[in-house]
Amino acid sequence: MTVFPQPSAIVIPDLPLVSLDAPPPSVCLPPSFPDGTETPYFVCGDRVKWKPLSDTDNTDTGVIIGRFYAFAHHHHHWSWKYLVFLDTDSYSRCFCSADTAWEQDLEPLDKEQSL
Repeated sequence: MTVFPQPSAIVIPDLPLVSLDAPPPSVCLPPSFPDGTETPYFVCGDRVKWKPLSDTDNTDTGVIIGRFYAFAHHHHHWSWKYLVFLDTDSYSRCFCSADTAWEQDLEPLDKEQSL
């Protein structure tokens, strides 16, 4: 791999170029906040798992311990984001005890799976 140092950056020519969407000019809370926001799907104490990205994905499970309303740059709108305390047998638990996830990335954990 060839690396060409630049005055303010390092350029690695072997990497593919990534196109980034420009952020909106201003990220302000919606004028109707909090009354106009969607009702959160999950509440504290709900057991959840991450939606798998493929059939071979190791997905984490845990319990919702908090939530906050944040601007989702990847969707260009505001959305609920959750703080999840990971189960002791979760894949990622070996390097973190809690994680955050957007509402659309989580699904309820079946009662049979949580036993």
